[in-house]
Amino acid sequence: MPAPVYQRNALVRERLIERIGALGPREVHPCDPDIGLVTSPDASQDPRAPIHAVVTINEINDMHGTGPLVKRIFEGRCGIFSIRSRDHWGTQDFGDWHVKISQEGRTRPECFRGVLRFLSGRNVKSVTCVPFLAEELLTSIAIKESFGVKMCAYIMDDQNAAVNVTPDDLMREFLEKCSLRLATHPELRDAYARKYGLPFYILPAVVPAALVAVEPLPPAYDPEAKRGALLGSFWDQSWFDQLCAALEPCHYRIDWYGQNRSPWLKFPPEDLTRAGITPFGILPEDRLAVELRKYPFVIVPCGALGGKETNVGVASLSLPGRILFAAATAHTPILLVGSDRSCGARFVERFGIGVTVPYDAARLAEAMQRLCEPQLQSEMRRKAAAIAGAVSDRGVVDWLAESIERGEPADSRFENLFAGGCPAREPSRDDAACAATPGRQ
Repeated sequence: MPAPVYQRNALVRERLIERIGALGPREVHPCDPDIGLVTSPDASQDPRAPIHAVVTINEINDMHGTGPLVKRIFEGRCGIFSIRSRDHWGTQDFGDWHVKISQEGRTRPECFRGVLRFLSGRNVKSVTCVPFLAEELLTSIAIKESFGVKMCAYIMDDQNAAVNVTPDDLMREFLEKCSLRLATHPELRDAYARKYGLPFYILPAVVPAALVAVEPLPPAYDPEAKRGALLGSFWDQSWFDQLCAALEPCHYRIDWYGQNRSPWLKFPPEDLTRAGITPFGILPEDRLAVELRKYPFVIVPCGALGGKETNVGVASLSLPGRILFAAATAHTPILLVGSDRSCGARFVERFGIGVTVPYDAARLAEAMQRLCEPQLQSEMRRKAAAIAGAVSDRGVVDWLAESIERGEPADSRFENLFAGGCPAREPSRDDAACAATPGRQ
């Protein structure tokens, strides 16, 4: 019986590097249509300069949730080589180099060859993968095996634990080859740790330190106005349709700050009008933080978990990062609409920063009215301020680099937050002694 493909990677690597490695990186213009590699003017010209590969499904930009977070955790790091599998959002504004490498339908040797075409001759030091499709796993394994570097998994959205979009054997190979495995929140971490019996840790959707407010902010909204904010993106058409139906009888003005143009979903203007929703698109984050302080609540849609979602993994195991952003920068109470079994519902309940209601007009109207009560506003804003410092991105680029090298968190700042530690204070490196993490590898 033949050995699993991942056990044959060493032979593949040796043959491909022998045949391709001596060629070195090809010099290209900033955008060569035949090669597809784009080089930043600030990229190092020294072939010995350290390279850190970052592998994602889509372009990294501010038009979808993964983009800002990836840029944030690598902010200030030199030598980023960004590789994506798909082009859905039109632009890429991340990395000293970036390229699209589609591995769809390719054999394992072809995957290696595709990677080495761009990275051969470079001084690759690490690879971080934000997996969604099998392609990202194959690309990352090819880099790790070709250059013998450490690999980090950063899982933001599930495509394997609750659903089986990515094959189990490939996911296991990928995870076993990682020196560090991260997830954005406890439910996602625990689902993968249980399934694969490997240590996982938490790196949440951190918030720009310059925008984080650690002291309670006074409300800045008009208590007489029936007005709220809608924050973030819809991940399923049913969420949008159900929210519009629930909002229509409430007669609230809802300002939507998020991606209102999608390759997959439809937001008919007539539905927006009936629901009282005015889309403002994606704002720069410094401006968004100020705007969110002007509302008594922020609506965040999530899965109803009633079996109608097209992507069960995302609906059941994802935590919208904009919840953390609103809480840390504006302290505005969260009105989560969807299932009370969702990860978002558990988060707002755990920290006392919001409420969850189903897609029901009466329950929604009642919650909006209740969240405008001054006493509840004060309490929730105080609790949001208490966790704000713990989700700051201060020092996270160095934290991640050291964590990949060590194979475990450099300190326990994020584990403490979700383990009921002391989230109101800035973490210190001495916290590592009391980390609530799985055992060392």
